Amino acid sequence: MSKNIIITIVSSLLINATAIGQELFTWGKETPYCNPSVAGLPRPKAFIFKYELQPSYKITSIAKDGSFGKNEAEISRKRRLDFRLRFPIINKPSLTIAAGLKYSREEFRFDNFSDITYQFYKTLQDRDLKSIGTHLYVIKPTKSNRYFILRASFDFNGDYPSKTIRTSDFFKFSVTPLMGWKKNENLSYAVGFSYGYTFGVPLIIPVFSYNKNFNCNWGIETFLPVSVKLRYTPNKNTYMYAGFEFQGNSYRLDNADSAFGAYDKLHLFHSELRFTVNYEREIHDWLWFSAEGGLRHTFSFNVTNGPKASANVIIQNKLAMAPIINASIFIVPPKGFFRKSTK
Repeated sequence: MSKNIIITIVSSLLINATAIGQELFTWGKETPYCNPSVAGLPRPKAFIFKYELQPSYKITSIAKDGSFGKNEAEISRKRRLDFRLRFPIINKPSLTIAAGLKYSREEFRFDNFSDITYQFYKTLQDRDLKSIGTHLYVIKPTKSNRYFILRASFDFNGDYPSKTIRTSDFFKFSVTPLMGWKKNENLSYAVGFSYGYTFGVPLIIPVFSYNKNFNCNWGIETFLPVSVKLRYTPNKNTYMYAGFEFQGNSYRLDNADSAFGAYDKLHLFHSELRFTVNYEREIHDWLWFSAEGGLRHTFSFNVTNGPKASANVIIQNKLAMAPIINASIFIVPPKGFFRKSTK
């Protein structure tokens, strides 16, 4: 693949799938079409590799159907790996369509695992929770100050592959349409709704995106009620963020060869609130790294016999607050491409 093709691919990608206001476009300022993003955002991320660690926290479990009793243990660590790739399909001032691929894997490890007899803990350590999916982004600006955004994702979540569960049972879908207004280069906002598992259960919620630059160094990026991030830019090679974000997911679990063999629709629902501080720094033009730290508060971590988080609960789990540490390496378009593309 030639250098020009690689640059074209990475230049039009969107950053941070959960923060709609961070969409970034590459056409020049002379276009009559509205550019939804505000000035001063970092260059878009084309490829991301992230490693996350949540060390040493307590889990307390209570069985709701009387079959498994009550227990508690210490999780020595939870690890997560994320890979993401994003690429354009159409990249025009009047229409942008981009797609993305992702793979993530979570694993839990317990202290003194050889002494643990509680079946859920033994089952949780023995399996990896995986998510493989694709994302679609559609951005339709107008010649006024109005724009439209659609984001949809199609994921397969769980401990697959499985010989006993259909592939379609792992399928999860989310969609977020927005209508927005670009007031000026320092203010953009949008309204819409979102369907997905951000809060750990399938919900339809109203959403509001508000992105504003206060001055050359400070700005705010919000996607309410999901996330709020305060941005500080000390120079063109460094970005710092502080804020909170809700995250959630649903995993279909294979119950074969486990203590949960009597259940035919085993699911794990998870939702949490994260308070984090993030530091992004250029290594060399197109290569950047990020370091993040903070705290995680879990709202739900329930095992159910069905696709609803609050119905048919088998085991209700409470996780103690835990620190979050993660680091990532990512690729962005070279600076020279943007200088050429805005002439």
